Amino acid sequence: MPAAARVVVVGGGVSAASFAVQLVRSSLTPVDITIIEPREHVGRGLAYSATDPDHRLNAPLDVHWIDPQRPLELRQWFEAANVLHRDTGCRTANGQVFLRRSDMGEYLSAKVQAHASDARTGSSIRHVRDTAISVRIRDGLYRVTTEHHGDVAGEMLVIATGNPVPSLRAPFREEHRSDPRIIANPLEPDCLHRIPQTARVLVVGSGLTALDIVSTLVRRDHRGGILVVSRRGLKPQPQSPETLQAPPRLPVLTTDVPGFIESAPTRVGAWSAALRKEILRMAAQGQNWYQAFDPVRDVVWKLWPPLPTPEKLRFLRRLRVFYDVHRFRTPPMNEAMVAEAEREGRVHYEKATLRTVEAHADALKVELSSATADSGKWHEFDLVVNCTGLDSGSAWRSNPLLHNLLEIGMVRLHPTGIGFEVSEHCEALDAAGVPLPTLRVIGPPTAGAFGDPVAIPFIANQVRRMLPHLLGTLQSISLKDHTHEQYSIE
Repeated sequence: MPAAARVVVVGGGVSAASFAVQLVRSSLTPVDITIIEPREHVGRGLAYSATDPDHRLNAPLDVHWIDPQRPLELRQWFEAANVLHRDTGCRTANGQVFLRRSDMGEYLSAKVQAHASDARTGSSIRHVRDTAISVRIRDGLYRVTTEHHGDVAGEMLVIATGNPVPSLRAPFREEHRSDPRIIANPLEPDCLHRIPQTARVLVVGSGLTALDIVSTLVRRDHRGGILVVSRRGLKPQPQSPETLQAPPRLPVLTTDVPGFIESAPTRVGAWSAALRKEILRMAAQGQNWYQAFDPVRDVVWKLWPPLPTPEKLRFLRRLRVFYDVHRFRTPPMNEAMVAEAEREGRVHYEKATLRTVEAHADALKVELSSATADSGKWHEFDLVVNCTGLDSGSAWRSNPLLHNLLEIGMVRLHPTGIGFEVSEHCEALDAAGVPLPTLRVIGPPTAGAFGDPVAIPFIANQVRRMLPHLLGTLQSISLKDHTHEQYSIE
């Protein structure tokens, strides 16, 4: 048996889980994978550490896989684990299953554990429950320093840090971070348990995270009033009629760029116009916008890289919010629950901008203004929940390892400000733009480079595409040729 190549993975969410499982399955020679992740379980990450029973996946069960070559695994696990027995509300009328995020986390953890020791090749997966704080090259190896367990060494380093923890942004101030009445991270498990039923609640942001928060409060029969505000007043779109009416079937993600996009100039405006035209054409044939939109969504990883940087920035400034509300759709159970609460007057949605937040002893005083109002309107709340979304551009600031990699020049920020520059094979580009074959970046930190690697199937497909090149690197690895002593800071 040849000596095992050592791969260090920093981050332990779905990106790390998918990568580790697929690598063990694909490698013909032994690979020792060490995952550095502070949470108790690998695979759960930020999204799937949820414990609330109302927090569900926003797409049906059969759309999710951690290995594209085995798309039925999740359904097989779902049936074997008898999830339906403990979650009787997970099915729609046509039989579609919308799993709880906690159940998805359990599945991901189980798959990693099942591949912790591979008898076929001798590969292994080990979890170091710690935080990676810096990296250096010594004796031809990446040496990742952890907070409590010393160094973890390997010939290859994979950055799979996922999305950053939500944080407060303007107009919130620094002192608001320590105010227990302001929930900065709504994804923190059990963060809503202390909210009294009579509390006046303001939810800032109206995306899927806000829907989760409101669903939890509604389920607990919250009676203090819930106001949800967002600058544009947009809500995530519902599932397509086909999803909610047709029997469940194994989906196939499109891999070919639709002709109506391929023939348009490589500009965001031209693509948007072509998509609107295609939607109108399909509507005239009795079809809906989903059938035009989804084939574009599926190939963003192809469309985004050649798009000029000014066009990328134009999309992020002007169109991203509209793309997101069509891209990230509601679990029908949550949508129905919140809609009923709206009809009862327990929940209100308003198009408004948060201007000022003042923390007083008796209440949180908030200035809101609509897009057309000349002056703000003040309201009082007992609790404010931050659901403004993930600040992807700030991830490296709050992560000591990413900050260190930037400092020593082993990675460089993407021109969009989101994540890092990488090659088509997910090799990190160093400060000089040189791809480093033994330093890979996967998942959300590559969103600036690939556009949309932020959901389970898209991350898993990204891993599948880059694996052949990565396996080639592992097979021919030469410490002298493929590591870079000049980045070392001792």
